[in-house]
Amino acid sequence: MQLFTHLCDALLYCSGRDDKGAVIATIVTIFIANEAFGTKSKSMDYNENSLLFLDELLSQVDADVQIASTLKILQYIGSLIPQLQANNDELMEEDSPFFTLGAADICSLVLKGPQKDSIFLAPTSSREKIPVFWTALTLLGSVKQIYATTLVKKVIRHGNDQQASVCLNIWQELMILQSNTARIRFEEAHSSTKKNAADRYWESMGEEIGAILSNLQNLLPVPHFLASVSSLIQDTDIDVDIQRKAIFLLAERSTETDNTSHEAILFLEMLPDLVNLAGVKLSKGGDDESYRRSAILSQSSFKAIDQLSKSLGLSVSDDKLLKKRSQSFVPALEAVAESLHRISCKFIYPIESTGEDEISTFNLEMQVLSSAALCAASLLTLLNAKCLASLPKIAKPLISILTSVNAYQKNDKAVDDTIRQSMRLIQLSILRALVAAAEHVPHFFIPYLGNFLIPNGLPSPMLRTGSSDEEIAVSNMADRLDRAIAAGSPVRQLIPILSKSTSKCLKKAADGNNVWKESLVIFKLMKLSIEKATRAELGPLAGKIINSLIQAYAFDCNMVTRCELIDIANSTLLSMVMKLSEAQLRPLYAKLREWKGDIDKSLSDDLAIRRRSSFWSMSAAMSKELRSIFLPCMSTVVGDIARELEFAVSCLCSAPKLSKGHKRQKMEQSTLTSSHSISALQPVLLCLESALKADAHEGGNWIRGDDGQRYNQLLQPLARLLTASVPNDCAILPMLEDERNSATGYERLVQGVTTEDHGNVVNCLTSLAAAAGNEQLWKPLNHALLEACGNERRSEVRQSGVKALLSIIHALGEEYMVLLPECLPVLSELLEDEDENIVALAKECVQQGEELLGESLEDSLR
Repeated sequence: MQLFTHLCDALLYCSGRDDKGAVIATIVTIFIANEAFGTKSKSMDYNENSLLFLDELLSQVDADVQIASTLKILQYIGSLIPQLQANNDELMEEDSPFFTLGAADICSLVLKGPQKDSIFLAPTSSREKIPVFWTALTLLGSVKQIYATTLVKKVIRHGNDQQASVCLNIWQELMILQSNTARIRFEEAHSSTKKNAADRYWESMGEEIGAILSNLQNLLPVPHFLASVSSLIQDTDIDVDIQRKAIFLLAERSTETDNTSHEAILFLEMLPDLVNLAGVKLSKGGDDESYRRSAILSQSSFKAIDQLSKSLGLSVSDDKLLKKRSQSFVPALEAVAESLHRISCKFIYPIESTGEDEISTFNLEMQVLSSAALCAASLLTLLNAKCLASLPKIAKPLISILTSVNAYQKNDKAVDDTIRQSMRLIQLSILRALVAAAEHVPHFFIPYLGNFLIPNGLPSPMLRTGSSDEEIAVSNMADRLDRAIAAGSPVRQLIPILSKSTSKCLKKAADGNNVWKESLVIFKLMKLSIEKATRAELGPLAGKIINSLIQAYAFDCNMVTRCELIDIANSTLLSMVMKLSEAQLRPLYAKLREWKGDIDKSLSDDLAIRRRSSFWSMSAAMSKELRSIFLPCMSTVVGDIARELEFAVSCLCSAPKLSKGHKRQKMEQSTLTSSHSISALQPVLLCLESALKADAHEGGNWIRGDDGQRYNQLLQPLARLLTASVPNDCAILPMLEDERNSATGYERLVQGVTTEDHGNVVNCLTSLAAAAGNEQLWKPLNHALLEACGNERRSEVRQSGVKALLSIIHALGEEYMVLLPECLPVLSELLEDEDENIVALAKECVQQGEELLGESLEDSLR
């Protein structure tokens, strides 16, 4: 140690002021290179003793000299990096300044020790490169160790201008080193199909350089750091990757700055430089390298502006300061708007014959677009009303690009994975920007909705399908935009736009375009808007809402599509009905009933059949939701329900019985058995079941009205449906293939197999019995069930009868036991039935009776 100390003192004494750092760097490098030769290093692990020795030696040197030495050490490392590349066997040139080393000197020391050859070639084998890698890594370790000392940290933080200049040179040298190592690592990784040891070495060097750079970045005073960044990004001769890294470090450092300090102002003063870089025009017509450079700088600048707006703008809690500071970001928003406008001209689908396909070709402009859109989102959030001047130049291009991307994805299935991922990123970033506009300037976003609520716009399935993480993120953001539009837009303006959009969408679907799913999203938006509206606001808009719903109800499509449309239409209708008073509901329901039409005129009219089915579906939804409140409306359609049931009986039962006083033209049996013509039956059953359940809860006064005439009017056709012959291809909900294969049409429609929540005969009879509530009304119902139980021709009818009986016993319990004696003879016969399922149901009826009566029924069954 003493020998090295005296050597350092002597050399420092002999050297000039500007050479002292180089002297110490050379001593350190020679020492480490000699250690590498002496220990025959075969791994990258540090020699801790060597670093401890250097730490003790350097502690006796002024901090200024230590800092200056790190610059030269980094330059030595930089000279070694090219020699560590694969396939590099070029002759290394010598370095001549005072007491400095060239790459050949360092490699010679590492590989051959303290001797000098006339010519020395670069290390070529992996074995020769390991000690050179070790030397470079250990040198980096010594630099990191210097910056970890308290004295050096203090000098850097409080250094004068000259010291700051040295630190900035060091910082830039580190940036260059990091860029070079990253580039070489990338090149070597892609030049070989299999991973080799050099990959690990380059990775370790990159990590060490990154750690040193991070430490120095935190030590540099903000003015010196920003001066270095400014110098780098304005230097057109420097590598673009270094400039990109400098911009990222600027953004990263801003997150650690107190947003109310004077340092924050210095960061804001960097905005004009970033705006200039972000606004660079991208053109493929010139040099490819120039295009790449412009794109990288533009994207990096947008990201940095985005981060600065969050760190120094959105995070400010002082309203006065925020108002003053936000003005600094207005030029940045203008640059974003100009960039989006330029890019949108290229993202148009379908591509014109003379144009270039910018969508299907992965390019840097896609990345610029995504970064610009995310930057726009932050700036719109920050600026609020101050963004209005630039809003048209932002909203229109974003909507245009998103529409084109959606159209391309929908029509061109064979999309490269890289392009698809880029498109998802574009969709996500654009949606995020539009969310910001809808949330912060909702009243001014309304004019753009007409062109946005089109099939390839916001309602597009391309924004709402898929299971990958990217697709789920896009879907969630689209849902957020839905909520933002509905919450922020005035209902009086939004509902008419939505009404027009649904009309156009369903018209296109009717013309053969597969865009019906898009209407589901528009109805969802309408529902969200209605839910946040007041009763007074909805009054003038009710007509437009109903017109939109009627178009969905009458839409001609397959059963699966129709179910989805009716579900969303019912949900939207309910959201409006919940805002109405009872006095408003009744005339509305009367108009809907008038729209439904009469059953006599709809037997062969497809549109009329769809209207009937839709009317009873919406009635079922309202009855289920409003319960007893809806019973007065149900009173107006009891006759309609009876006629629907009688019509179903005439279609499905062998001997139709029609109610007195209602004349109907006789039809051929083949016409009556059309499954399409009875599509209204299941929603009628569900509607009646819901009303009867609500009535039972209120005491049953509704069904017992008119001296039981209403009850008898409904009981007769319902009971007849127990003997229905239901085709297996009949459209019965739910439309699930596996369920349809496992149960017949009769079992589903009559017995309720898989249709508990969609309407069936047995559940309807059970609800009718529960609402009737007295023995006098139960007797004809019980007689009808026992008649079905005694059907000798069809076991399925017997099973339906006993199943309905068991369901009623479960529902009414002890009250229904007054009729059990009438049931026992029939149950006795069923216990001996050939069908095991019927026997099991009959046994359960007997067991329930015994439990309720508290006595055995065995003697009564003999």
